[in-house]
Amino acid sequence: MKWVITIWALLSATFAFAQYDDADLKAVYLYRFALLADWMATGESIAPVEYCVSESDSVGEHLKNIVARKPQLSRYYDLSNPVTPNTCHILYIPQAKKSQILVLRDQYPHSLLISNGEEFVKIGGMVAFVKVNNRIRPMVSRSHVAPTQIQLRAQLLSISLLVEDEVAP
Repeated sequence: MKWVITIWALLSATFAFAQYDDADLKAVYLYRFALLADWMATGESIAPVEYCVSESDSVGEHLKNIVARKPQLSRYYDLSNPVTPNTCHILYIPQAKKSQILVLRDQYPHSLLISNGEEFVKIGGMVAFVKVNNRIRPMVSRSHVAPTQIQLRAQLLSISLLVEDEVAP
């Protein structure tokens, strides 16, 4: 009987996770990053949490749906639209370029800039989604985060790949 329960649990878990794709997981990470960071030293209000995307993609659409479920706690902005917020706590840039990173760092100095791939961190990004053993994980550059005055919580750092690098301009 024990092995039947074990197999049932394993199959249930497999089917439960099979319905989620990388875009879903990235969107959940983006939403949770606000809970795993502290903006106290920045002087920025964290209520409501301002989630921004530089352009719409499937991750941004999933994030938009998550934020819509809790409108009293958070706001969603697509920066490719004319309405732009004063603050972006979490700023997702699907196809980041170095010049774009520099502009967004100046425009939103207390934002956590997030994108995809190790290259993003190498060109000045703060957090990147990377695949390790077929699983999405955050890669964090603490030196790129430092100028924002955002403090990342130990829970985020413990699940992240940490990179050593110099402070980006």
